[in-house]
Amino acid sequence: MTTAPSADLVMERLQQEAVREFPGWTFERDRSGWTAVHGDIRFTRPTLAALRAILRIHRATRCH
Repeated sequence: MTTAPSADLVMERLQQEAVREFPGWTFERDRSGWTAVHGDIRFTRPTLAALRAILRIHRATRCH
């Protein structure tokens, strides 16, 4: 029988994945959700998935 990874371990892996996808950004979690910070830019969303989605949009609009 195998055991499922703990929720903390899963969230840590997802955070590491976000750091790789968005170099230069830092990711923090608190009671209000997740926050990504890069210099003076700060985004907060209730979930890491929602935060990553907004960062993808932000990245796409800054590249054009």
